[in-house]
Amino acid sequence: MPGRINHLTILPFEGHTIGAEVRGLDFSNPIPDAVSDELLAALHKHGVLVARATNVTDDTMIALGSKWGPLDNIKAHKKAGRAFRLAADEIFDVSNIDADDRIITEEDELRTSSKRGNTLWHADGAYNPRRSGVSIIRAVELPPKGLGGETEFLDSRTAYEDLPEAKKAEIQNYVGMNTLLWNRKQANPDMPAFANIDCTQVPLAKHRIAQIHEPTGRGNLYVGSYNHHIEGLPVEEGRRITDELMAHVTQEKYKLAVHYEHVGDVVFWDNTAVLHRATVGAYDGKYRRDMRRISTFDGSRWAYGENDPANSEQVGLK
Repeated sequence: MPGRINHLTILPFEGHTIGAEVRGLDFSNPIPDAVSDELLAALHKHGVLVARATNVTDDTMIALGSKWGPLDNIKAHKKAGRAFRLAADEIFDVSNIDADDRIITEEDELRTSSKRGNTLWHADGAYNPRRSGVSIIRAVELPPKGLGGETEFLDSRTAYEDLPEAKKAEIQNYVGMNTLLWNRKQANPDMPAFANIDCTQVPLAKHRIAQIHEPTGRGNLYVGSYNHHIEGLPVEEGRRITDELMAHVTQEKYKLAVHYEHVGDVVFWDNTAVLHRATVGAYDGKYRRDMRRISTFDGSRWAYGENDPANSEQVGLK
C-alpha cells in the first residue's frame, strides 16, 4: 500500500523485495532537511527509489547528495588521464557521449572497457578504501523507448537473510579483497591493458563479505565483481566461495530492473544494501544517452572496512 510519512508518497514495487517509486520531489527550491531525511529513510528501507520526470539539475542533484555526506569526485579519474565533458568534479559521466560530445564507439578503448565492466554486478566504490554510500543517477537525454539501457538491482539483504545459518557462520569473518582491475579484467579478457595484470599484486580494498546494514540492522552480502579473493584463503578457494555467493544473490527473486522512461527520471540506491549493474541495449552506438551519477561516501562504521582511514586515497580508471 502507498505510504505517506510527511511530504513524500512512497509506492513499493509489487512483486519485488526491493524498490519503490517516490512522488512529491520538487527540485525548484532547495530540498528541505525534513524532506531529504524522509527520502533517505525510505531509501534505506527499500534499497532503491525511482522518481519520474523530475525537474532535477546537476546542481540540485549535488545539493541533495551533499546533505547525506561528502561526495566522491572524478579527480582521481582525471589523474588517470580520462577527459571529461562535464564541469562539476562531483558528477560521474556514465553516458555514451565522449568529451567531444560524440557518441562513443568501440575505438574508445577506455570508455568501452568501463562500459563492459559496469555491466557486471557490483556496489559502487567497493574497490576503494572508503566505499560509496548512496548513488543518485539522473536521465538528461534518452534514446527512443524500447532500446534498452535499464539498470538492474539485487536485494543483497534478503539474499543474506535467506542463507542457511551454517553458511552465515562460515562467512561471518571473511574479508573480501577488492580491486577495480579485477572487474575490468573479467569484462575485457582479451584487452592487453588488463590481460596480464596479477590482481594479488595491486592495491586492494578490504571489506567484509557479511555485514550489518547499519540504518536497518539487517544483514547484507557485500560481494560483486570487484571482489578478487578472500583474505587468508587460497585464491581459488576464495573465488569458489565468492562465486557460490554470487550465484545465490543473482537469483531472479532478488532482482529488480528499472527502466528510464522520461528525461528527469532520477534513481537513488543504497550501495550498502543492494548490488546493481548497467545494461547495454540496441541504442548503443546509434543514439545519445546522457546519464549522470553522483555518489556519497558511506558514513557508517563499515565505511572503511578493514582499511586504514589514514591511507584512503580513492582509485581512478572508472
